[in-house]
Amino acid sequence: MDGDSESFSRFCERYYSAIVAIAYSRLSDRNLAEDAAQEAFLVAFRNISQLKKASHFGRWLAKISRNIASDMAKARRRDKLIPIEDCDSVSNNRDEQDNVDVVRRIISGLPVRIREVIYLRYYEKMSYQQISNMLGISQEAVNGRLRRAKKAIARKLRSKSSVEVKL
Repeated sequence: MDGDSESFSRFCERYYSAIVAIAYSRLSDRNLAEDAAQEAFLVAFRNISQLKKASHFGRWLAKISRNIASDMAKARRRDKLIPIEDCDSVSNNRDEQDNVDVVRRIISGLPVRIREVIYLRYYEKMSYQQISNMLGISQEAVNGRLRRAKKAIARKLRSKSSVEVKL
């Protein structure tokens, strides 16, 4: 990236949804996550000269987004704001919606590093390689985090109901 605003704009378009997902993993609020993503892009634009390699733009931007979202989450806790649940209706079937809500609550209780990978993989439909590049971790680490997440979700679902859970 040679520092021009058009190149930066293309990078922003490419990474926007992933950066929102990373922020959402910490904030659990879509609107706040979008605000955090926009702030991350602004910070990145102002500090683009600090980026050593253009190929690391995604992981650099992800780190900025994590820091901003974490700061926003701390401010929310400090201000004792009631979290707004970001639950779009998936179905008119109340039982199915209840199940979706239970899984969302379980996911929100997982460690943030695991939530981050879940949102990138299942909400943003990113491949293991893309997640690896974005977060600066190995594909094996991505796989391990997803495996731990699935086990934790299944364990919590089993404890909440008598439904058989398959991984």
